[in-house]
Amino acid sequence: MRESLHKLINNTLLLHYRLPVNVNGKVIPRSHISTYSDHCLKQIGSDDDIARIIYNGVVEYAYNDNEIILSDLDNLQIRALQSKLKYNPKAPHKNKLAYGFQGEVLLHLIIEHFYHAYKAIARGYMYSPLENQETKGYDSYLMVERDGYIYLWFGEAKFYINGYKSSLDALFVNIDKALSDEYLNRNFVALDNHYEKIDPLSRIPNIIDVWRKNPLINMAVEAKHYNMHLVYPMLIIFDDKADTYEELIFEVINHLQTYGPVSPGLTIPHDLFFIFLPVNNSRNIKTKVLQWISQKLPLMP
Repeated sequence: MRESLHKLINNTLLLHYRLPVNVNGKVIPRSHISTYSDHCLKQIGSDDDIARIIYNGVVEYAYNDNEIILSDLDNLQIRALQSKLKYNPKAPHKNKLAYGFQGEVLLHLIIEHFYHAYKAIARGYMYSPLENQETKGYDSYLMVERDGYIYLWFGEAKFYINGYKSSLDALFVNIDKALSDEYLNRNFVALDNHYEKIDPLSRIPNIIDVWRKNPLINMAVEAKHYNMHLVYPMLIIFDDKADTYEELIFEVINHLQTYGPVSPGLTIPHDLFFIFLPVNNSRNIKTKVLQWISQKLPLMP
């Protein structure tokens, strides 16, 4: 990630809480479905700062690091908008506000910045411009290597302008599917189409090599043999509409209790947790990004 983006994120977002947390004698628990501490980010910069993170992060989201040339950022941005994410400049503004790439870009940058992950493959390679629809698969393809294990940070992002409840509804519709061998296998098969772009340190190419020799194998089982562990972060971005930050997070956690338990069918070891990001005004942030795209605002070097 560009150093200018790291600095901008540092000045805009703060990792405020890890749940559970005790605030003035009141415990805010973690989600009942999480197997790891939920993380709560806090906006300390302006809405324009968050929009600037998203706008500049499109290139990081769309390309592998060795393809990002600082002197060519503006052209890379234009190419990415045409071929690596869903964006139609002629679509009505309402449709543009619903595009999922803004949340996916934030998810990618947050994981890379706060959790020191690196790209197994840039998310933009999983998009087919011929289909002209939302990209299938996980919303991030990052990883962390530690103590002989590869942690695959394959997550989900929801950034709806009508609040966190709609985001959680959409998340829970597909969560069991996303945490299944079948879904992970289909994502590995999709990665085969971009074999040369996958980071060889991820060991994912080794799994694909085995699958090419025997397409009937369960690649999730094979991933377990390579000490792979799935980490499923769920980023929820929503408007801050409470008197205090603590009240808002407690409200979201309470609402989560209304959803049933999840039933992961994964063979590979896995963890899931939420990343909550309350913002001042979702509509303003998304609208500003779309405005800068239309104006072709120069990117930060």
